Amino acid sequence: MNLKEIFSFEHLMEAHKLCRLSKQHKRGAIMFEIELGRNLAKLAEELSAKKYKFGKYRQFTIFDPKKRLIEALPYKDRVVLMCFCKNVLEPVLNNRLIYDNAASRIGKGSGFAIKRLHEFMSKLYINTRSPDIYFLKCDIAKYFQSINHRVLIEKLLKCGFSDDEMWFLRLVIESHGDIGVPLGNQTSQWFALLYLNDVDRLVKERLRARYYVRYMDDFILLSGNKAFLQHSRDEIAQYCEQELKLRLNDKTQIGKLSNGLDFLGFNHRLLPGGKIIKKMRASSRKRQQRYLKTIARFYLKNIVDDEYLEIRKNAFKAHLSGTREWERVNRWFAALKRRKKQLDTTF
Repeated sequence: MNLKEIFSFEHLMEAHKLCRLSKQHKRGAIMFEIELGRNLAKLAEELSAKKYKFGKYRQFTIFDPKKRLIEALPYKDRVVLMCFCKNVLEPVLNNRLIYDNAASRIGKGSGFAIKRLHEFMSKLYINTRSPDIYFLKCDIAKYFQSINHRVLIEKLLKCGFSDDEMWFLRLVIESHGDIGVPLGNQTSQWFALLYLNDVDRLVKERLRARYYVRYMDDFILLSGNKAFLQHSRDEIAQYCEQELKLRLNDKTQIGKLSNGLDFLGFNHRLLPGGKIIKKMRASSRKRQQRYLKTIARFYLKNIVDDEYLEIRKNAFKAHLSGTREWERVNRWFAALKRRKKQLDTTF
């Protein structure tokens, strides 16, 4: 696609609608909407003429679940990135990724990754009937900050993007210094999915690992053979260092499923009879409680609306479905709505 087709007025309008979801109370979204038609037309004109430049990144730190530096672009830039992701990156890259690459893809996510993990645990137990089933959990050290621009561009060139599309991709990548991609960009999610795709291929095609799932830079291999997992760890570490300029961090470990595996906020344990216990980690529960309190405060003060509340509720449902935690959180959302209704009636 050429730039005029990608960044048409209609595509930019759809991107704006997606960006403003749950953000309609933010100053950037409000100011952009005051002259929406003019702003969208200006974006389309600048992009088609290759005169577009990104604004400055705003940096802030979050500490949930751990300390992270977030770098966010102005609202207009987020609209542009959303437009490109939906019309170019997503359709092109989605078909190049393996089925069990679970993050940031339609129809997948953390719930999908956990479901696949449990399927693999059950299949492996049925096939081995052994209590000695092992996992290899790999994690990349400072993944987003360590992505090499040259390696990333080489991978994007192999995907068959047009000259116009590559012009924009380079513009995005070069807007962020000499190394790394910012956690706050929509494009960064897709870059991160693609960057480790060759590791996925290594595991599935060369190592022939049957039980493997990846969620961004957290990936799990299961096997009844501990030596195979040790060999796999060494092969993955070597490939990451030599080809991707990455290294595995200290969280990378091999352990028994009977002792429990921490993955995506839950501890997953395989009992001797084959039953799988999924339990939320204490640290995850504390973060969840703090987040729910923040939602309640904003909702009761009319900072966020019912649409935002429903989006957050559905996100919790997808993550906690099938656990007692979801039953508790679902009751909490119902109680919050009743409380809001009482306040509105009083005033």
